[in-house]
Amino acid sequence: MSVEAYLNASLDPGNSSMFPPDDYGLAFSLRITVLYILMYVPLWVCIVVGNLMVILAFVYNKELRRVQNYLLISLAVTDLLTGIFSMPASLLVRLTISPLVCSASTRINFFMPSLTFCGSSIYHLLFIAIDRCSSLTYPLKYPRLVTSRRMIRVISLLWIYNVWFALIPLYIPNPAGEDRWLCYANENYNNELDVIYILIASFLPIYFLFMMILYAIMLYIAFKHIRTKREMSNQASSLQTRNDIRARTRGIVTMAIVVGAFGICWLPTSFKFFYETYAPTTKESLITVQTITEYLSFTNSMVNPLIYGYFNCQFRIGFKMVLERWSCGRKWGRCNRDDEENAYSTGVTNLALSVSAESTNERSSERRVSSANLRSL
Repeated sequence: MSVEAYLNASLDPGNSSMFPPDDYGLAFSLRITVLYILMYVPLWVCIVVGNLMVILAFVYNKELRRVQNYLLISLAVTDLLTGIFSMPASLLVRLTISPLVCSASTRINFFMPSLTFCGSSIYHLLFIAIDRCSSLTYPLKYPRLVTSRRMIRVISLLWIYNVWFALIPLYIPNPAGEDRWLCYANENYNNELDVIYILIASFLPIYFLFMMILYAIMLYIAFKHIRTKREMSNQASSLQTRNDIRARTRGIVTMAIVVGAFGICWLPTSFKFFYETYAPTTKESLITVQTITEYLSFTNSMVNPLIYGYFNCQFRIGFKMVLERWSCGRKWGRCNRDDEENAYSTGVTNLALSVSAESTNERSSERRVSSANLRSL
């Protein structure tokens, strides 16, 4: 019995055959398979190289070894593992047909890396937004609250939770012990698994909305800081005004990129889970939806180093240090001082430092006034 004949038979609701054929082959024609690989290989290279550069920059540049960057490095590790494990496993599932890949009892194992690392990437992005919003909202308390030890604990809990969540499908038994053939048939054979997928699909828009709220708060603080700075300045020159406008525009653009990238890359995955569970699917439509949404979710692992690393001058210095080490000391230019003052990964880090400094100065002034008042009594 050929693979194609068995696939057609497996799509027949009246067919009770549960055993996969002994044949091994490609899910598509050779031309489509090559096109599929050519589409994924450049993305895989960018993910591995980009995130590896972020990790090496953290190792070589001592200025980056701060608590604020721990989540960024953990995110880079997550995205690197996504490229190393999740993408090859996804390609193997989509491009090949075999009893190991298509059996209901073993197919879920190939999605374990994606559940673990892609889920971890989402939670890292969420906690990065929380961390940066906290640094702006509580600039004086932040250094005392967010210590190195506490941040390591948070990151460890993130990893433990994602590994635990990814292992849940392994402990859900197949209904009646059946071993179905799932390659491009109806994969939603297990109602308990459907519940997990619907939970994931429901939480992704909630996470996106929560991130939008956090970055809206940061944007409000940025506008408030610039307005306060102008009011405190007695003679604001036109150059200062232009710098304020440029800083504000830069913050708006980077925040829009962060939220927009998350929405574009992950909201289609939420649609995919609902589509697979409730919509009547055909083989062609199922393949199309799965391919597009998985590619977009993997693209986020390539975009993260660009947003959180390459927009940061200190990370760019680290990248140049890495390149100089690997190119026998060749100089790769210097970071522009103007960019060093204004550039950072999400457009708010320097603002947090400035807000903290201003708050510190205000409290110091209050203390000096209070001391002077006491001496005058």
